Amino acid sequence: MRFRILFLCLAILLLCPAAHAEGPPGDLNGDWRVDTADLRLLAHQWLTEPPGPADLNRDGRVDGIDLALLARQWGRKDCPIVINEVFPHAHGEASDWIELHNLGTAPVHLGGWFLSDTKNDLQRYQIAAGTTIGPREYLVLYEITHFGNPFDPGTRRLFAFSENGETACLYSGNDPVYPNTLIAQPFGASETGSSFGRYRTSLGTCLFVTMSEPTPGAANAYPRVGPVVIHEIMYHPAGNADAEYVELLNVSGAFLTLFDFTALEPWRLTDDAGVNVRLAAEEPVTLAPGEILLLVRDQAAMRQYDVPAPARVLSWSSGRLSNRGGTLRLLKPGDVDTRGTRYWIEVDRVDYSDGSHGQDFPGGVDPWPVQPDGYGFSLGRRHPTRFGNDPNNWRVTLPTPGWLDD
Repeated sequence: MRFRILFLCLAILLLCPAAHAEGPPGDLNGDWRVDTADLRLLAHQWLTEPPGPADLNRDGRVDGIDLALLARQWGRKDCPIVINEVFPHAHGEASDWIELHNLGTAPVHLGGWFLSDTKNDLQRYQIAAGTTIGPREYLVLYEITHFGNPFDPGTRRLFAFSENGETACLYSGNDPVYPNTLIAQPFGASETGSSFGRYRTSLGTCLFVTMSEPTPGAANAYPRVGPVVIHEIMYHPAGNADAEYVELLNVSGAFLTLFDFTALEPWRLTDDAGVNVRLAAEEPVTLAPGEILLLVRDQAAMRQYDVPAPARVLSWSSGRLSNRGGTLRLLKPGDVDTRGTRYWIEVDRVDYSDGSHGQDFPGGVDPWPVQPDGYGFSLGRRHPTRFGNDPNNWRVTLPTPGWLDD
């Protein structure tokens, strides 16, 4: 009988993906290891409805599948340290900084670990001996005091984080508890005074996004939203395939011109399927507070919708939005590097799906609705001033290009 149960568990392991969680899958008590304490919690929740955290595959109950998933991670021990926030674009007397955070329930000794801004040279700065982060605590390291200070004994090669985006790296080296552990966190181009930080979505996954304000040594603020957001997406129209559109909305309280007069570049909207819309360089677009801008595949095809007469409309000439889902990004011009490459700052982003890609999501369930995938519906943003790159903030809606919801 014991061998039958073992065989069943192994079969389930091959068929069912593990759900994503903070810490290793199967860590139910938050101590970043999978052991007998987690097994006791699973046993306590066995066959319960509604399920608790032991529902590892998110199927609504705790059963043998969850036991098998926990068994696959048995004995695993992960490092609870994360790169929680990065401040990469300081000017004047201000300093770049990086914030580390201990998500675990025990102190972690970081003395002898290394900090860098590239995976090609992980040992640019060594953290001082005796440095410890307590449970749920933060550690902030500054360019001016630490990794950019030639008089700090830990400095092996001076560096500062790039305002054009790169990867922050924390490497454990020969640490006896977490040997050869690399924690790498990429981030994009940024404006002066902005930080990037971890934000947990409704799926339980963490994104590294621009924060509404820097918070060194404390919990992260809410992500920055706006001043312009992606408000409605028609990526797969019913009937006429040219009737695609993306609706932008000015959620700020000010008039906003979508053009950088220093760079002489307009804002743009891109899609990973090939759409790249420049927002009118010849005649810069200015949006009033609460005003909508429609970006369309074909203006003639838009006649099938009830578009209000005064609506602002721009069209793109090539490319189509992906019917399978993709990434929409609203971008504004950033700096130009020494090689003449223009960097683009992300104003808003939506990684949308058509509801059929469960393999790409925790628990194997695609949370995006299927109705907008060719059935005459669009994706509408529920709350324009809340974080947009989260399926929980999108809903099925009838197409309303140019109109604000009541």
